[in-house]
Amino acid sequence: NLQPLLAAKGINAHFIVDQGRSGNQNYTRDGGDWCNNKRAGFGILPTTKTPDPLIDAIVWAKNGGEADGTSDPTALRFDQACASEFSLQPAPEAGTWFQAYFEQLMVNANPKIPKLL
Repeated sequence: NLQPLLAAKGINAHFIVDQGRSGNQNYTRDGGDWCNNKRAGFGILPTTKTPDPLIDAIVWAKNGGEADGTSDPTALRFDQACASEFSLQPAPEAGTWFQAYFEQLMVNANPKIPKLL
């Protein structure tokens, strides 16, 4: 638990927890699978109602559907991690809308996201 260590230094820490791509935990992570991970899903919906008084909020820090990077090796901002076997492809430039990734995050969401309409 990090909070007691910080409190001992005079820092009254509270936390936010990013659950934006944590919905699918049923696979092994290897450290190189950060880019448009093809197994990711949305996690717990953002809320300020948390199970721990030290957690101020659960958030999705990054917009769902925003590409992490491109899988196009001819692109100026190409990153090899985005062309790995762990990445959903073909992927657009980082920061642009990636519809297929958004749909995958919805399908793999845990808990499932309720239909709005």
